[in-house]
Amino acid sequence: MPTTIHHYTFKTLAGLEPLLEKELNDAGCANIEPVKRGFMFEADEAMMYRLNYTSRFGIRLLVEVLRFSFTDKEEFLKNIRSFEWDTYVGADKTIAVDSVVTSSPVFNNSHFVELLTKDGVVDFFRNRYGLRPSVDKDNPDLLINIYVNNDECVVSVDSSGKSLHKRGYRVAAHVAPLNEVLAAGIIGLSGWKMDCDFIDPMCGSGTILIEAAMMANNIPAGYYRSDFGFMHWQTFKPAMFERIKKEADAQTKEFEFQIIGADRADESLRAASANIRKARLDRDIELDRQNFFEIAPENPSHIVFNPPYDARMPIENSIEYYKKIGDTIKNNLQGSKVWMIVGNEELWKSIGLKATIKIPLLNGMIESRLLCFEAYQGSRRPVSGLNEKPDVEE
Repeated sequence: MPTTIHHYTFKTLAGLEPLLEKELNDAGCANIEPVKRGFMFEADEAMMYRLNYTSRFGIRLLVEVLRFSFTDKEEFLKNIRSFEWDTYVGADKTIAVDSVVTSSPVFNNSHFVELLTKDGVVDFFRNRYGLRPSVDKDNPDLLINIYVNNDECVVSVDSSGKSLHKRGYRVAAHVAPLNEVLAAGIIGLSGWKMDCDFIDPMCGSGTILIEAAMMANNIPAGYYRSDFGFMHWQTFKPAMFERIKKEADAQTKEFEFQIIGADRADESLRAASANIRKARLDRDIELDRQNFFEIAPENPSHIVFNPPYDARMPIENSIEYYKKIGDTIKNNLQGSKVWMIVGNEELWKSIGLKATIKIPLLNGMIESRLLCFEAYQGSRRPVSGLNEKPDVEE
């Protein structure tokens, strides 16, 4: 039987597009074309399973199922009703709809498009089976995505289900936890070659550490996740998915350097410890109680962290705090590359060092910069390294 090729759109976070494009090229996807915060491409069903399970930088993988032009609401509804929705789910399952509408002469808001789409899907099932699916906005069996641009509509089904940043290892969170895909993206953009120690000196609940350990050990991004959207479809092939998972899992490897997390707050360290244990990475990641301003690693390391900033985690005397960060980089971290994401321009300017690289990112809705500092030689204060063990008992 010939392989069926589908059209896909893989969405990501702003600023991570180069990383996702490389993943798609490395995976062998065809006809890759950029769209806003993502890429369109062509591939078979097996690739859809593989990307959902392995992609570190994608958020949602959409499968295009219908494309049409329309001139009014009635024509839009007729096209939605005409699609064979029972290809994917039965009448006893649940659905949800999300949409994006741009420059439409017919629709002036996405909410109405979602209601009309839901009505069309319900009409299809009621007319064919005398039954209708229920709506479940939180955990639907079929998540339908509608994109309307002028008089064109693209209908897709979301193969990921819940956003792929929900890796499955987070059981505890502290203040302002970092999105897992963003954490992986920050590490990817930092260019860590996994040839030296990795340190997150403000580790919070451990997201950056866990993503770094997964990369270093080549653990698939979906390894801890038990559910994907496509698993609820009538087209799902469990044997194919199990084979793909086994192939990916067989590529894991050992990492010969250290991954170290530090934080001054016991609450953060307890959350990080719980998440690390859930990911079964407690042998790969060392946690230490340490104030950032006292850190002085013995060897040049790759340092990545997400310091607090006013918009999400208020700190007293913020400008002075960031000036001390700059002093610590200059005096304690010679020979290391230091990467940090900051969401306040006044604060990153107060660091007092020239960033060699500045990459714009979005942390949630906060416009941020990923900054790289390469510490030059200076007077190094005689302070202890990372050696004080935290109290992380539950």
